[in-house]
Amino acid sequence: MTSYTFSAITVSVDQDGVALLTLNRPKQFNAFNRQMALDLISAFHKFNTDDAVKVVVVTGNGPFFCSGADFREGDFSSSEKTNAQFHNHRDGGGQVALAIHNCTKPTIAAINGAAVGVGITMTLPMSIRYAYKDAKIGFVFSKRGICMEACSSYFLPRLIGHSRALELALTGRLLKAGDKTLDLLFSRVLDNKEDVLKEAMATAREIATQCSVVAGAVSRALIWRNSGDTPEAAHLLDSKGIMWLGNSNDSKEGVTSFLEKRAAVFKDTVSEHMPPNYPWWMAPDVSVRDSKL
Repeated sequence: MTSYTFSAITVSVDQDGVALLTLNRPKQFNAFNRQMALDLISAFHKFNTDDAVKVVVVTGNGPFFCSGADFREGDFSSSEKTNAQFHNHRDGGGQVALAIHNCTKPTIAAINGAAVGVGITMTLPMSIRYAYKDAKIGFVFSKRGICMEACSSYFLPRLIGHSRALELALTGRLLKAGDKTLDLLFSRVLDNKEDVLKEAMATAREIATQCSVVAGAVSRALIWRNSGDTPEAAHLLDSKGIMWLGNSNDSKEGVTSFLEKRAAVFKDTVSEHMPPNYPWWMAPDVSVRDSKL
C-alpha cells in the first residue's frame, strides 16, 4: 500500500477509496510554504498511480483553509535576476496546480475557511469546490504587487468568465464565498462551516462507490484537454473514448447492474484500462524546477 507521510499536510485513505488531504499548518493558518508545495506535489503524484485512491478531498486544519503564501519565509523576490533565471524560474504554486490538474483522480475542495492568494488558486484545477458561505476569498495579487500565479490566469476565466476574473484580479478584493461575483466558482456554498467537509466527503463517496474511475478520468480529460476548435473535432475525440470504454469491463458491469437492478461493482483502473490514445495532447515542457515560493 502506498505510504502517505508528510510534514505540512496529512493524508488518510478510507475503505471506499476516498483520500482526505488536510493542509496541516494550523498555527500559521495553513500558510503555503515550500514544504507544503513539495508535499502537495508528491501527494498528487502518488494519488495518480495509486489504484486504491479513487477520489481526493482537500481541506484545512483549523478555522482557515489556506491563508496564502507564508511571507515569514520570504517574499516574491529573487537574489538572482539573470536572463537564465528569468527563463528557468518556475512558480511553486503553478507546480502544485499542474500536479493537481494532471492527476487522473477527481479532487474536491472543502473550503472550510479563508482561502486567499495561492490558498484559492490551488483549488482552481480541482474538479469540484464546496465552500463555507462566510469564508473569505481573495485573489489579492495586485495588492501585493505581483501578477496571477498557480496557472490561475488559465483556470479562473474558464471557470467564471473573463469579466469576473478581471474584476477579481484587478481589485484584489476580499469577498465572502457567498458573494454573487463568485457564483460560478463554487458548486455549493454552505451555511454551516461544519457541513462543508461533511458534504464534500459525501460527494466523494458517491463518486468512489457508484462510478467508474476510468470513465470519470476520461470525461474529465475530455472537458479540460479537448483541444478541438469545432464540435466535429470534439466528436472525433469523443468517439474514440466511447469505442474504447464501450467495450470495457466497467461498461459491461454498468449495463448488467442496471438491468439486474443492483449496485455496480467497477474494477477497471486508470493504471491499466485507459484508452490507447491517452494522453492525446502535447503539453509544453515545464521540467526546469528552480522555483522561489
